[in-house]
Amino acid sequence: MPKYDIIDLCTTIPLWVVVAVRIYNRPTSPGQRSFLAMILALTIGATLRLSPVENALTSLTGVQDAAVLPKHLIVMLSCTLLLGWVETVVPPREEEPAWRRWVSFKPRMVVLIIFSVASTAAFPFAAPAIVAPDGSRDFNSAQSGDIAGTVHLSVYLLSMAAALAPSTLLYLAVAQRTDDRLLRLCMRIMAVGAAAGSFYPVYRISFLVCGFTPWTYPLSDEAFHLGGSLIQLVTIAFVLVGSSVRAVDLVIRGIRYRRGLIALRPLWEELVSVLPPDVILRRLRDGTSAREDRRHFRDLYGRLDERVVDISDAHFELLPWVSQDLHRGALREARATGLHGAEARAAREALCLRVARTKAVEGQDYAEQPAGTVLSLRNALLSNSRWLARVAHHYASADLADAAARLGQTTNQKVAA
Repeated sequence: MPKYDIIDLCTTIPLWVVVAVRIYNRPTSPGQRSFLAMILALTIGATLRLSPVENALTSLTGVQDAAVLPKHLIVMLSCTLLLGWVETVVPPREEEPAWRRWVSFKPRMVVLIIFSVASTAAFPFAAPAIVAPDGSRDFNSAQSGDIAGTVHLSVYLLSMAAALAPSTLLYLAVAQRTDDRLLRLCMRIMAVGAAAGSFYPVYRISFLVCGFTPWTYPLSDEAFHLGGSLIQLVTIAFVLVGSSVRAVDLVIRGIRYRRGLIALRPLWEELVSVLPPDVILRRLRDGTSAREDRRHFRDLYGRLDERVVDISDAHFELLPWVSQDLHRGALREARATGLHGAEARAAREALCLRVARTKAVEGQDYAEQPAGTVLSLRNALLSNSRWLARVAHHYASADLADAAARLGQTTNQKVAA
């Protein structure tokens, strides 16, 4: 396998992975669907440039260079779709640069159609590909000095440039106008990829121009193709990395949501029993099992949010049994076990909940002087999840079991007195 085929595989495989992930996630918005269409077209085009695929299509159809024209047309389409996608992402302003009207839907479709027709018309008259000893086919080198082949490739390359050059400017415009840190990073990375892709037509056309002059191209054929593959690698890599910035952020958040679901389950199972019967019935019917918490990845945010809300609601149900004495005593017990700072506060909350749940289950009287609140929760789901995970750890701690029993006896004695 040629070196440039190995480099091409380094982009083709990740492209198919991205396509599979995006299809699995079922894009819902028009922007997500258009980006998927662009990535899918680019992936098909990248696959058709591989030597084994080119040879297989030639053998299957009996048509020489059968993969070349479809590959070029699909890449032209993908570049136009990329331009269309980023054009819709740019935050609007009252006054836009004059060149923006030339990249709107109708002009870019007209340009794509004209270039596609011209490229298709010239292709049948192009020189056949040069077949290397290893079986790989070199269509581009064969067009050096060939008029029809040069026209075909020039139209194909100019179509790419006409889409990627304005895409670079639009990416930078989005980065400049948005306040979203992740979107700004995404656009800047993709701008680098589009700029590299804009250089690719210049690189290829310079070789074609030398074919009609007495000049000798400074690179050998192998080095020239290797350089082209590297430019494509940089272009596709930056587009993939840039488009995956938000996806990586979502994956990291998903990991944290799943971790929170698993960590909060023991505490949730303990406290959900004090909720109203209709809530308990709903959780038994619609809730997930411990195994599903580990293996099901859909709606992790919603499931974790529901679990935090259940714990918070159960905490409010238990507040009547949490006295001020219990609240103060729990902190003393926590510190007595060697805990300090945030860990001591989390242990205090766990002890209060544990003692209050016991009193509630046994049907004991409410505290005469309720503490008012126990859990320290905010409006941020991940912060609440991390804090409750600490509380859950201390709630199940064997080291605090004796402390909880002592606190329960002490408060019972004070109530009886």
